[in-house]
Amino acid sequence: MPGGPTGQVGETAARLFGDAVVRLADQLEGILPTEVRIHLIRAQRELLLAAVAALEHHQASEPQAAPDAPRRRARRVRKIPLD
Repeated sequence: MPGGPTGQVGETAARLFGDAVVRLADQLEGILPTEVRIHLIRAQRELLLAAVAALEHHQASEPQAAPDAPRRRARRVRKIPLD
């Protein structure tokens, strides 16, 4: 559901989180080496993308049946005799 509401929320959250991570990394510039900061940014990005994917999957896997729709029973499959 990339075009649905969950996708939009996920994209917005990812953008906000990414901005926060970059700002935090800038603040830690004097404390942490560049390689460590880049690694942390990439790891946080992967974690966020995994969380968004899990949320979208959970949202998509929920049943979408109408609550008032009558339920039909499937017909029993019968064997066809072969000659």
